[in-house]
Amino acid sequence: MIGRSHIVLGVASAITVSSMGYVPLSFLSLCAAGLGSLAPDLDTERSLLGCRMVWLSRPLSRLCGHRTVTHSFFVPLLIAWGLAHFQGMGSLHSPWGAFLVGYVSHIVADLMTGGCWALYPLSKNRVSLWPYAKTGSFREYLLLVCCLGLLSCVTYHYLSRNLLHDGSRASQHAFIA
Repeated sequence: MIGRSHIVLGVASAITVSSMGYVPLSFLSLCAAGLGSLAPDLDTERSLLGCRMVWLSRPLSRLCGHRTVTHSFFVPLLIAWGLAHFQGMGSLHSPWGAFLVGYVSHIVADLMTGGCWALYPLSKNRVSLWPYAKTGSFREYLLLVCCLGLLSCVTYHYLSRNLLHDGSRASQHAFIA
């Protein structure tokens, strides 16, 4: 996917996860999710974030190549372990958790647009999911709209369920704050 699509999907994923109560819904969390959704593409200087951090993207590209190590589910798991180990489990229920949600959303999106080394270091085979869409194509935008629709349905389900169980608007106000 292109950078803008990753940002939209990462922020939408963070909103969905915040409706479930895992991360706070705040401006900082949404920015962290957007940044996390761009982070895996630091392995190429042609990316939205990589062209601004050439000093990091160029060596990563030479060392690993594109859609390899940085596109592995192992990286967010390692970051989550480090956060939980050094800062406690509460750090995952913060903007850091939103960053990780954005990171994982990027990997899942790239699985549908050409594939990546999602299971590295267990496997160096490229994994891809159906439906396949070429990056930047009309099919990518169609896939993005479908993903956003699915995330919207899940968000609606969790928000409406919370409102029905509480019987009041208190949970809605807590969600907004």
